Formats: sequence, structure tokens, C-alpha cells
Amino acid sequence: MAAPSQDAPLQLNTVQTDQPLATVNRLLAALHVALAAAAIAHRGAHVMLAADLALLFLWALSQAPMWRPVSRAAFPSRLSRAALPAVDVMVVTADPDKEPAAKVMSTVVSAMALDYPGGRLSVYLSDDAGSPRTLLAARKAYAFARAWVPFCRKYGVRCPCPDRFFAGDDQLDLGGHHRQELDDDMLRIKNMYETFNEGVEEVMNDAALSQSWIKADHDAHIEMMTDGSNIDSGDEDEDAMPLLVYVSREKRRPSAHHFKAGALNALLRVSSLMSNSPYVMVLDCDMYCNSRSSVLEAMCFHLDGRRPADLAFVQFPQMFHNLSSSDIYANELRSIFWTRWKGLDGLRGPILSGTGFCARRDALYGARPASSQGQFSGMEVGELKRRFGVSNGHIASLRRSAGNGSTTVARDVLPQDAEFVVSCAYEPGTEWGEEVGFLYQSVVEDYFTGYRQLYCRGWTSVYCFPATASRPPFLGSVPTNLNDALVQNKRWMSGMLAVGLSRHCPFASAAVSVPQSMGFAYYAFMALYAFPVLCYATVPQLCFFRGGTSFPGASTPWFGAVFVSSSLQHLVEVSVAKRGLAARTWWDEQRFWALNAVTGQLFACLRVALSLAGAGSRAVDFDLTSKASDDRLYRDGVFDFAGCSALLLPATTLCLLNAAALLGGVWKMVGGGGSVSGELFLLCYVVALSYPLLQGMFLRRDAARVPARITAISVAMVAALLCLFG
Repeated sequence: MAAPSQDAPLQLNTVQTDQPLATVNRLLAALHVALAAAAIAHRGAHVMLAADLALLFLWALSQAPMWRPVSRAAFPSRLSRAALPAVDVMVVTADPDKEPAAKVMSTVVSAMALDYPGGRLSVYLSDDAGSPRTLLAARKAYAFARAWVPFCRKYGVRCPCPDRFFAGDDQLDLGGHHRQELDDDMLRIKNMYETFNEGVEEVMNDAALSQSWIKADHDAHIEMMTDGSNIDSGDEDEDAMPLLVYVSREKRRPSAHHFKAGALNALLRVSSLMSNSPYVMVLDCDMYCNSRSSVLEAMCFHLDGRRPADLAFVQFPQMFHNLSSSDIYANELRSIFWTRWKGLDGLRGPILSGTGFCARRDALYGARPASSQGQFSGMEVGELKRRFGVSNGHIASLRRSAGNGSTTVARDVLPQDAEFVVSCAYEPGTEWGEEVGFLYQSVVEDYFTGYRQLYCRGWTSVYCFPATASRPPFLGSVPTNLNDALVQNKRWMSGMLAVGLSRHCPFASAAVSVPQSMGFAYYAFMALYAFPVLCYATVPQLCFFRGGTSFPGASTPWFGAVFVSSSLQHLVEVSVAKRGLAARTWWDEQRFWALNAVTGQLFACLRVALSLAGAGSRAVDFDLTSKASDDRLYRDGVFDFAGCSALLLPATTLCLLNAAALLGGVWKMVGGGGSVSGELFLLCYVVALSYPLLQGMFLRRDAARVPARITAISVAMVAALLCLFG
């Protein structure tokens, strides 16, 4: 074999197929489909046949991402820093009460401290609430960042989030510095951080500012926070301070604002007038940077000259700093970020996941891979204005060559069109949200934009999952009470189901391969789990209570084998992700899967059905998840039912129905000398799964128990059902 040329560029990344895992996945899938087919054949024409077929359909869709899992590695040290393109980091917040400013500013400061040339890094904060508290907190964050960013560069800080850093989550590299110098700098920075936190807390508790804030309507406001210098391209921008821009777009109640997608599109337009970087990194307000090298790792894929120029985005996993060791709400999203995204990466890339991704600006604008370099520069001005709006500054940004995108901007002058491009009057009549930017037809703008705007136009993506010894690139926060977890899942499920039942169904595009379409379709139709789970939570129970059976003939052993096969497949998935037997995680995921099916997914189906029938004006509501809830019960592994409303009612009712049917059926079986049936195992299994609900209804007396009105309604409904069918 010939030795590589000394002039050949260094390999920036590697990819490897996990062939042993792929083989195991395929063997388990073959076994399961054979057992499921036999069980359904033995059942014959039965009321439960539709439920079995629905489960088999959804299971088949879920197998596409399991077929070819891959893993990747990036080598940031091999990049030429002089050739790095500019990057715009976009952080979105919407409510200072649900998203505390301290967490938001930790994300902003950590983004400014990334290991990247400061003159080529800009951070844009979208405050969709237009809150003066968030603006004042942003000013304080920039003041602190002017000391924090140089400190991170000087000592090679790995964790750029000051909150985590001062909690001891880092080890500094002294390099050529003396220990006394480090100690002095540490003390100085820590005092500044404490002052910064106290200042943010004072702002958030300022009653006058809270009273002056009007949630619904506010004017546009944009503010640049800089050190006053102008940065030109070249090596001198390495140590510059990144630009921080606060953006509050205009909001009026009669005008549609399109939630997070609308906020991101506003940031795309504002940033085009300032830095106009060819790449954008999107972060949720609570998803702080945990590794300074994350953007460099993304560039290892974007700048890889060995692959075709069709890479739209690099997706990082969502990981969380407040996960409990007993993750009772399955907040880790293991199935997505630890398992199926790796499999989708073996196809054409993972689904765009809302936060922690670095994307090409021109791909988000609607360009296609083959023509992305000059598509907009060759368009007529009239056509550009029809698509992108009438801002001359924004049109000029589309026609400029990106180059390396160094941030060349007068840092003390706000561009003339800045507030105009975030006004309510700007988007109507353009293609923003329809063909340009993040798309508006779904509340899950990430899923829909990734599929229709990027994959259907021929783009691909990669999944950059950190190695075992590496730091997670980003860390966010999870819901710590059941109501927030279910509301969040209901929003995701309803948004994706609406896409699946629309003309944009993943099966409707010939531009996407069949396996990848199956991967998208699985999440589009995941809410339909509500139907088979609802059937298995009612029909066997009523049959057992009456002394009958829902497993006719010789089908019981086959369905037992299907259950074992499905459980084994799930246990293998979890254990591979956890690198060891993980029975506790397996059980927590089983329980929350069943609970979510009859709550979040069921209500998602109802919401979409009402929307399609034209009877649900609330069908497109964006339910914001609170990041400020108490997490003590969650950390102890105890369900927190505080705040639960009618969303929990189906689960409590079915739980009571199952328990009552089990007691009544066993009583009849013992008294009548009946035989043990498949229903008995199923009902005992459901009791074990639903024990936290029974405990919350009847055994607990704390404030976080199941609300008494929910328990009372459930008892009445179960009594009526048993009287009617018993």
C-alpha cells in the first residue's frame, strides 16, 4: 500500500458501522416478526385484531433506524483555525417566568465562550416575550462574558458554562501559568460570577419591571452588545470578543407569530444584516454548551472535502444535567438519541432535533445542494424580494459571497433594516415559513423543516455522538413533574401526527429512500400507539371480569412469545445504550411508554382529529414546558402528580378498571374453578406498571398525590363501566 502524500489533507472525521449490533438487531427483528405473524394468524377474526395489526405496523416502522447503526468521530485539532467559517449561535427564549433568566444567560455566556475565533462567532438571543427583565439580564451577561471568555481562553477551560464550572465540573490546564496566578484569577472570576448572578436575580424579582411587561403585544427591539471594535478578516480576530445581539421581534395579537419557528426566522434575517455567517448553531435557552469544542467538531464534518457538498446540518445529541438516577419519566430520550439516531445516521442522517445542531444557512433558505453556492446570487432582485421580503439589506446579504464568513460589522451601528425585518408586516406575502427558513405548518418545526426543507431537497446530515470518554457537547434540563412531561409529549406527538396525516406524509415523497421514510413515519404515527394500548387496557380486562377471554383458541402461547420477544428486543436496546444490563431503565421506559400512550398520545390524536374536522382552534397551541419546577420528588424516584388535569384522567381510569377487573375476575375464577388465562398475566403486568398511579390515588397524602377530583371521576367511570359490561 502506498504511503499517503504529505500534502494530502488530514482526515477530519471517521465513520464506522456497528456490524455486530446490526446483525443482532436483524436477527431479533426476524424472530419477532415470525412470532407476531403466527400469533395474529392464530387469533383470527377478533375484535383485537385491529390493535394487533396497529402494533405490528408501528413496530415495523421502528425497525428501519435499527438496520445500520453507525458511530462517528471528529478530530477538531486537525482543523486550520485560519480557514474556519463564521458561525451564528441562535438562542431562543419565550417566557421569563417559565424559563428563568439565570439559566438562559448561562446558555448565552457558554456560547460566547466556545473555542472559536471571537471575530467569527456571534450570539443572537431571541426574547419572544419582549421582557425588559431578559434584556437587562442580557446586558449583565455580556458584561460578565468580557471577563469570562478571556479566562476560558487563557486556562483552556473545557466547560464554558460558568455555573457548571464553579460547581467543580472541570479541570484546568495551567500551561505556562503559575498556580498563584490561577488562584487569583479564579477568585476574581468567581466573585464576578456571584455578582452577576445576584444582579440577574434582582432583575427577575423587580416588581416594577414585572408589572411593566405586557406578554401579548410589544414593539420590536434590537440591541447589539459589543466591546466597540470593528473586526476584519484575518488572524487578529482570534482573541476578539464575540458579538451578542438581543432581538425581540414585534408581536401583535392579530398577527400570527408561529412560535419558535417564527423566532428563528426572525434571527436568520437579523443575523443576515450583521454577521451573515454561512453556518448557524441553534440552542434552546436551557441547553447550555458543556464543551468548548462542539462547534469545531461540527466543522470537522462541514469542512470535510472528502464527502459530497450535500451536508445540511450536524446534529448533536440532547443530554441533560438534571436527570435522576431513576428516570421515571423516561426523560433521557434514550430510544432517540442513544439508539435510533445512530441508525438513521446510517441512512442519510438523523431527524433535525430542535436544539444542538449546526446547519448551513443556505440550506435553511431553501437552496438545493447542487446549486447552493450561487443559487441566490444568480436570481433576479424581484424574485428574491418575492421570496425573502423587501429588505434591501437582507437581499444584499443573499447576493454576497459567503467566503469564510468572518464577522465584518460596525459593532456600534445597528443596521438600518434590523427592526423592519422582525416586524409583523415583513413576512406576509413572502415565502418565509412556507419555502424559506424554518417551516410553519407544524408546531414541531424541527421535524417538519428537517424532512421537507432539507431531506426532500436532497440534503443529508450526520449525527455527532460524543465518545465515551468525551464531555457531552450540550446539556439541557428535563421536566421534573409528570404534568410537564406529558404536556411536552402531547405537543410533540400532535405536531408529528399532523404532518403524518397531511399531504406532507413521509411516505409521499420520492426524494427520500424507503428506509428513511419509515424512520420519519415512525415518529409521525407514534401517537397511534394510543389505539392498541387503549384496546389492551380495556378489552382483556372486561373479558376477564366476565369470565371470558380475548385470546381465543391456541393463541395464548404465541402472544406470550411475542411479549417475550418484544421485551427482549427492548432490553437489548437499553443495555447496549447503557453498556451493561439496565433492567431498571428498561422497566421505567416500559411504564412511561404505556402511561404516555393513554395520556399524551391519546390527547394528541384527539387534538389532531379536532383540527382536521375544523373544530379545534387550539389544535396548534404551543405548550411551553416550564424549566423552573421543583425536582425533589423526581430525584427520589417518586411521581409528582401536582398540576395534573384531565390529561391524566384516562390513565387513572384504566388503572382502576384493570385493578377492579383483576380482583373481580380472580374471585370468579376461584369460586367457579376456572383455569388460568393469558388475561391474568396481562392484568398483573398492568398492575405492576400502574402501581405509582394506585399509590398516588389511595396511599399517598402529600400535596403531589393524584388530585382528588381525578380519583373521584375515575372511580365513578369504572363503576359505570363494570355495571354496564359486567
